[in-house]
Amino acid sequence: MGIKKQLLMSMATGALGFSMIGGGTYAYFNDTATINNSFASGTLDLKVVANSKSQPINFDLSNMKPGDSVQRIFSLTNGGSLAIKEVLLTTTASDFVDGTLLSTAEEFLSQFEVNFMQVDTESDRWEPRGNVKVDGATLTLADLVGNNLGGKVQSKYLTNGKINLAPLTVAPGGVANRGLPVDPTVDTDDVFIEIKFKQDSTINPLKPGEYLQNKFQGDSIKFAFNLEATQWDGMKLDSPNGNGRINNGVQGSADGSSQPDKLTVPYSDPGKYVTPVVD
Repeated sequence: MGIKKQLLMSMATGALGFSMIGGGTYAYFNDTATINNSFASGTLDLKVVANSKSQPINFDLSNMKPGDSVQRIFSLTNGGSLAIKEVLLTTTASDFVDGTLLSTAEEFLSQFEVNFMQVDTESDRWEPRGNVKVDGATLTLADLVGNNLGGKVQSKYLTNGKINLAPLTVAPGGVANRGLPVDPTVDTDDVFIEIKFKQDSTINPLKPGEYLQNKFQGDSIKFAFNLEATQWDGMKLDSPNGNGRINNGVQGSADGSSQPDKLTVPYSDPGKYVTPVVD
């Protein structure tokens, strides 16, 4: 075969190979998958109910005289989907009426002393009541409205300057459901308060023979206990953690100083929580 013919055949072969590469079609197996995610916010819902159906929960201090006192007991329960960490109390007053035109709202409120304020402490066997007020201290409605609580309310019942009716305290006796959990739903915290119109025998220096408290006759005022439920700190689920709802796995969860590292939920029962494993 001559060189010219060999060269032509080589060129033809190269062209053929180039044609197979350039014009060939490759096929692959294919498959797809989707990861379904959902995001939804929970709800905080604090409910205040009478300790029994026959008892009122509001204070009506009208038509009172010095020496009278009123007791009220009410229960705090969780009606939402998120565990409640704290229940913070503030007091406001409005619509003051000065019956004698001789007193102020603050003076009138100072006539009403909180004899005691007790809340449930936590235990796995019982919930003995803890005293919010410092023993021997005088705490008045004027103090509550003016947020003058230093030395009058025990520090363990103060959170950010407010009285905490569901504090993170545990009474002797074992583990506890701190705050107000979603489950068990029967876990409630009772609040027991007594308010007294103090009896003062001080004589009015401007009117000898008359009591100074006479200037409060006919006075009236409205006051309200405002309750704020707060959430627990944010929880963190790392990559190895199981599926399931992130919150309410353990009542004593992230509280600002500690956080469980693991919240393990069995895949077969995403509604059931097990004890978190702390690394």
